[in-house]
Amino acid sequence: MSNFMKTAIAIIVLAVVLVIGYRVMNPDDTTIGDAIDATSDAASDAMDATGEAASDAMDTTEEAVEEAVDDMSGEEAPAPMDAEPAPMEEPAPAE
Repeated sequence: MSNFMKTAIAIIVLAVVLVIGYRVMNPDDTTIGDAIDATSDAASDAMDATGEAASDAMDTTEEAVEEAVDDMSGEEAPAPMDAEPAPMEEPAPAE
């Protein structure tokens, strides 16, 4: 094994030992606060998305109900087909 490989492995092992030692010696690291902030941000975003979805669902339901009421009231119903057409006027005779 070359000296370069031995040195690289030694540096990696030393870095791992230092990281583990740092985490053991500093359990009150800011990562907990960061995790709490990230969780609260995610919860806030989820609540906003839920509110928007509920609002969209209410709007869609309201529109559907209005269309159903219009259909049931017959406001847009076509004219009945069994009505007799109005008689046509005969043209006046030419003199």
